[in-house]
Amino acid sequence: MSTLTEVFLTLTEVSLTLNKVFLTLTEVSLTLNKVFLTLTEVSLTLNKVFLTLTEVSLTLNKVFLTLTEVSLTLNKVFLNLTEVSLTLNKVFLTLTEVSLTLNKVFLTLTEVSPCFFLSCKANARVKLAKDGTRPALFQISFYLCCSVVICVVLFIVCV
Repeated sequence: MSTLTEVFLTLTEVSLTLNKVFLTLTEVSLTLNKVFLTLTEVSLTLNKVFLTLTEVSLTLNKVFLTLTEVSLTLNKVFLNLTEVSLTLNKVFLTLTEVSLTLNKVFLTLTEVSPCFFLSCKANARVKLAKDGTRPALFQISFYLCCSVVICVVLFIVCV
């Protein structure tokens, strides 16, 4: 019996060793499961980060589109202002041409009838001196405008 007892003891030792191995393998399995769970959580976190980055990218694209629209609107405004500036330049050139033409007319009238201008000037001085006070700017302008109108009419009639 001694051999049987030895075999039984050996089998018991083997069984205990196998149990220890099984326990170790179970612990390894549990550790691997914990690692898998941790990796799954990391993967979920990375997915959340990716979604957040995607949302940020979409928001930045919207901002870029809005800035592009603002830029286009400002370009349109600049073009309109440029057109207005060109129109104002044309008006200024036209007014300059009118002024030059009036200067030529005035010079021609002065050459045609210098005595008339001298008498208009003398009449204006006489009217100013009679009152004894300085007339308002409106009165002076009125006398000068009347003189110019009369001179233009005379020029048109003479020509």
